[in-house]
Amino acid sequence: MVLGKSTMAKLISGLEKPSKGKALVDEINTSDKKSFLDIRKKVGIVFQNPENQILFNNVFDDIAFTMKNLGIENYKEKIEKSLIKLNMKEFLNSEAYDLSLGQKQRVNIAGVVAQQPKYIVLDEPTTMIDPEGKEQVYEMIKELKKQNYTIIYITNFIDEILMSDRVIVIENGQIINDFAKKNIL
Repeated sequence: MVLGKSTMAKLISGLEKPSKGKALVDEINTSDKKSFLDIRKKVGIVFQNPENQILFNNVFDDIAFTMKNLGIENYKEKIEKSLIKLNMKEFLNSEAYDLSLGQKQRVNIAGVVAQQPKYIVLDEPTTMIDPEGKEQVYEMIKELKKQNYTIIYITNFIDEILMSDRVIVIENGQIINDFAKKNIL
């Protein structure tokens, strides 16, 4: 298995198992099938292509599906609150497939926020969206950081790297550098 950016995201979230070694999240082995639900509750992931993450046509139904499967109580209230946090409340009952790519990505992020995970993995979340949509995602990320979410942001873009507090550089599947943002500047 070659360790690239997206593979790293999938390993952290337990969606992919390491071919050798271990991937641990808060001392929980992501390879342990019995721990899959625990990992899913701790780690929320948003993929590069927002359309790959939408299962249902209705925004509420799409977000609720995952929350029901995770056994999250009061999910209706949590969905509303997350959409409010991300300035997406007006889309609660919208048809997901009618939204722009940027709006779909914000809905995907709102779905993860509604789950209230400890970690949010964003795998190149702005790659497929226009400049206005990117700015909305950036503002959202800044707000989530203020709310003390731990965000693992996977990107190649320097302006996105500069939003981080810590940077880990991977080359050819190996971590070649790990430093605080202040050391970059």
